Amino acid sequence: MVWSLLEHPHRDVGEEAAQFKMVPAELQIVMANADDGANAHLNAVVELFGVVAENNDRQLVFEGGVIAAWDTTRQHRTPDVGELIRLKGRVTGYDDLFEEVRMDGAVLLEGAP
Repeated sequence: MVWSLLEHPHRDVGEEAAQFKMVPAELQIVMANADDGANAHLNAVVELFGVVAENNDRQLVFEGGVIAAWDTTRQHRTPDVGELIRLKGRVTGYDDLFEEVRMDGAVLLEGAP
C-alpha cells in the first residue's frame, strides 16, 4: 500500500480528454461561485480558448483571470502576449484574494478550436 502511494504514476493531463471546454472568463465565474459547479471543475481537465496576457517559462496568464503552470515534462512553443490560443490543463483551485483560477499541467494545443 505504501509503495502504491509513493510510486503513484504522474498524471498526464496532456493525454487526458478535456472534461470542459470554455473561455477563461467563464471558468473564473464558475470557480468564484464556490458551489457544486466549482466542485465539478476542481481537479478536472479543462480546455481553454483565450488571449494570453502574460507568459514566461513557468506559467501563462490568460485575460479573464486564469493562471496556468506549464507541464514541465513536455516541450511547447512560447505563445506571444495578445495571441489567441487553446490550452488544456488541470484546475487546482481558486484564489479568492486575487480572484484567479489556478491550473497546472498546462499543454498548448495547436490547430483550430
